Amino acid sequence: MRRIIFQRNVKTVVLRIFCQAIAIPCITIGLIGCNNTGDRAKNSTNYKLAGTWEFKNQDGVKTGTAIFATQNDVDGDVYILSNDLALGKTAIAGKFKVNPIKNPPQLDLIFGDLTTKTIYEIDNDGKLKIANAVPEQARPRVLDAQPQRLTKVSDSTSIASDVKILRSPDLIATSALIREAESKSSIRVIMRSQQQVFQSQGQFTTDINQLKAIRISLNSEFYSYKVTNLGNLAQHSAVPLKDGLKAYTGIVYAIASDDTNQKVTKLLLCESNIPTKQIPPAPQNQDEGYKCPNAYTSINP
Repeated sequence: MRRIIFQRNVKTVVLRIFCQAIAIPCITIGLIGCNNTGDRAKNSTNYKLAGTWEFKNQDGVKTGTAIFATQNDVDGDVYILSNDLALGKTAIAGKFKVNPIKNPPQLDLIFGDLTTKTIYEIDNDGKLKIANAVPEQARPRVLDAQPQRLTKVSDSTSIASDVKILRSPDLIATSALIREAESKSSIRVIMRSQQQVFQSQGQFTTDINQLKAIRISLNSEFYSYKVTNLGNLAQHSAVPLKDGLKAYTGIVYAIASDDTNQKVTKLLLCESNIPTKQIPPAPQNQDEGYKCPNAYTSINP
């Protein structure tokens, strides 16, 4: 049982990094997965993955780095550096294998005994696009309407000397970081779902089932989740159920728009300075917005 829980934690960290894109209807001409996906993959001749790639969230903020280290562009080592793990100074190490003659090309990401089977494309702009899959499940046949996009920033395949490399056995010793990373990712998804609710309904919701509709599970033995509606803001909290874990609270608040009569939403994500099992306090007012509660620090939402 302990081994099963460990495998799930490793899978969660790796997948949270690659599975940031939220599925949306295909309404933009030219998006991968809309039309002519096979033709685009067939015409792409650059399948080289070796180098350093960055991925960003929808706001253009860097959320992590992937380094493919290989000499033959067919297989080798892959390192995932997440901003959620030790301030971006920790890399999860795994293996990758490519089958470039398939249409679209196939990419396997292997972390311990968990294999994620994906397909990918490097387009004419040099963007790496990956269709996500769950470990040990069938490989996707086409790229999603909104695949994970990575931008190559360097041909370097080396890891900085100040980055701690975690391989499968090492991850057992970093279980707290893994669980905290999972919790932060869940809060981020919930916050963005809350934004969509406000934009469509004009008000916030406290229905956690409505907010977790984007294919995430909040069933955890390590954290409980709650939502509080405080009028012009909604507070979403991840409260640890075990000792040694930090708490998180995400704030979505509405402010008047300068250009229209409608309100727009802003995000604030806070992490407790020390491990705690206490429910996070309400945020503090600051000018026209808010700042983190006492004993909490703002982190990238």
